Amino acid sequence: MRWRFPGSEANRAALRSGEGRPAGSRRPRIDTPAGIVLSAIPSAVLAPLNAFAGTGIAVGAAAVLAAVLAAVRIRRGDPKGPAFGGLAGVGIAGVIAWQTGSGGGLFLPDLAWYLLAALVLTGSVLVRRPLVGIGWAAVGRGGTGRAARRRFAVATVLLAAGFLVRAAVTGLLSLDPGNAWLVAAKVATGLPGTLAGLAVLAWARPRPGARPDRAPGQVRVSRWPAPSAGRCPR
Repeated sequence: MRWRFPGSEANRAALRSGEGRPAGSRRPRIDTPAGIVLSAIPSAVLAPLNAFAGTGIAVGAAAVLAAVLAAVRIRRGDPKGPAFGGLAGVGIAGVIAWQTGSGGGLFLPDLAWYLLAALVLTGSVLVRRPLVGIGWAAVGRGGTGRAARRRFAVATVLLAAGFLVRAAVTGLLSLDPGNAWLVAAKVATGLPGTLAGLAVLAWARPRPGARPDRAPGQVRVSRWPAPSAGRCPR
């Protein structure tokens, strides 16, 4: 098997044709932008329902909504894992809230996820392997140019900052789940935050026809012949 740089045209062709993957294996199915938005809806309704209708009604309504959305997504042919992710998240939140005896427990899974995502994204930038670039390379759209790598790093930092903001709001809401201002902030950073993250990913997508940087040591070749020693070119 011949190795190719992740962002090259040859690598993208190999990914499309299946070259370099074991026999019988397929590229992992990644959730679609529409699927990501649908998965965020059940979590988004938990905060207002918990504040105005109670924890039991909030968990029940969010679970029904998550089940309906999962069925719709499976019917559309979306990956089953992400399709059931929203339902699993609501179930875990309900169990934690029941164990803790407080509506604030509903938001602990989201808090843990936001902190973990921010930590991993920040770490990937510190080791100069931004996850946004790795993700685009995984679907055959990696970039090798300096501008592409800069966009990958900036996009990863923006996503990490967004997760940190959501973690701060969610942590405060878990301490005071009935606070109307925190509920509004949770709603504002929930589904709109997901849409903003998708916009950042779209902005970081490698541009078609982008020219990669020259390899280290590669010399630009002039189209003009080199002048002979001691003579000026005419």
